[in-house]
Amino acid sequence: MGITNAVRKTIAYAKRNGVRAAFFAALERVHDNAASGYEYRPLSGEVLEEQKREYKVLAEKDNLVRFSVVVPLYNTPEQYLREMIESVIAQTYGNWELILADASEKPLEVAKGYAKDDPRVRYFHLESNDGIAANTNFGIKEAGGDYIGLLDHDDLLTSDALYEVDRVIRKSMKTNKLVKYAGCPVRLIYSDEDKFDDAQGRYYEHHQKPNFNMDYLLSNNYICHFTVIRADIIKRLKLRAEFDGAQDFDLVLRACAETALSMPLASDQIVHIGKVLYHWRCHSNSTAANPASKSYAYEAGGRAIQSLLDSSGVAGKVSALKHLGFYRVDYEPDVFSSRSDVGCVGGRILDKKSRICGGMYRKDNTLVFAGLPSDYSGGFQHRAAVQQDAYGVDIRCISVRPELIPLFEETTGLKYVDSFSEAKRLLGDPDSKAKGRKGLACAAYAQMPAEDIASLSVKFGAELKKRGYRSLWDPGVTAKMVP
Repeated sequence: MGITNAVRKTIAYAKRNGVRAAFFAALERVHDNAASGYEYRPLSGEVLEEQKREYKVLAEKDNLVRFSVVVPLYNTPEQYLREMIESVIAQTYGNWELILADASEKPLEVAKGYAKDDPRVRYFHLESNDGIAANTNFGIKEAGGDYIGLLDHDDLLTSDALYEVDRVIRKSMKTNKLVKYAGCPVRLIYSDEDKFDDAQGRYYEHHQKPNFNMDYLLSNNYICHFTVIRADIIKRLKLRAEFDGAQDFDLVLRACAETALSMPLASDQIVHIGKVLYHWRCHSNSTAANPASKSYAYEAGGRAIQSLLDSSGVAGKVSALKHLGFYRVDYEPDVFSSRSDVGCVGGRILDKKSRICGGMYRKDNTLVFAGLPSDYSGGFQHRAAVQQDAYGVDIRCISVRPELIPLFEETTGLKYVDSFSEAKRLLGDPDSKAKGRKGLACAAYAQMPAEDIASLSVKFGAELKKRGYRSLWDPGVTAKMVP
């Protein structure tokens, strides 16, 4: 990202959130950039040739997944158009079709030329420009593949993108002893991505995504690119024009919620590929380079989440965070009344230096965001600032579903204290703020060693998972260690 654009973003952030917030956001970005050291390394020619040979063996067996890649076009610059199409043609997995739905005033001759030279490229010039959702839906309707992937008109796929997606599908088919791809349990596949600086020709901001996390998805569109969805599902759900700007997010929300909103595990249906398969091009007009350039898209994203909650019968109100494109859900009257899948909810805990010393734990008992300053958001994806599913949440700032309180006490050997609700109450109490109390971590556990806290927090989280419940981490509720 250029200096001018960075300054523009910082000024806009300060206007929205204040100078202090902008200062810490800029400081954190400097630290992140210094520590990143990211360098995209394309696969070697030898590896790509090996993938092509593997595809030929599969093709000889005549049992291939067919992919449709749908791209809505609109006055796409010739260079970007060529590079996008070439990135699909360069796939080491060959059983694909590229659907180009062109809403430009005049047909794009470059696209027509590729369609003439390669029968796998199918070009359609639309009679009118009815918006990105409607234009994409045209392409989806024309698609004949078993799975359909969405690609923006100025972005790029890595050469192994479809090869890696095919591996996921074939593995599921083999495990489940299936023959027809329409019956494959895998409904949605997504990969890691990065950004491509159009001016400097460099790759940066590696988005190393987590495995599927429903509450994180309700906080932001972390799935984004590259997304492939089973054809019957995407053709049924379609994109919705009322969410143009966040139409992909709305689609992914609905596709995932059908199988995952009311249950904690969907690993056999929603699969994450931990490799960069998509380059999000950045130029002066792109959202990637200048998020504020499409602020309407973020407003549409909030409406998409609210629509999902309403249609799913979940009582909650969506609000925007200070970071563009990031949201929180406040459940009414509380999360346990609204979400039958949530077994407990926990907040973050700060030490006397206002650094995170408790909150969300991994399976191995390690603390996520350990030592992170309270004013930092956890990187460009702001993961330290958003609600998300956790393996375990800190028992010093926890609220447990009433019927599961006996399980908490049996698992931890401790008397249950609803410290999360108390911390939340104190945070909203003007008198407590004036007295400097804010939210306080549970005093009853204050003398326990940190390793014991972590172990019991994870142990209880594991017991909840066994029973089909989620542990929800909500950093919007912050507690201080008891002095």
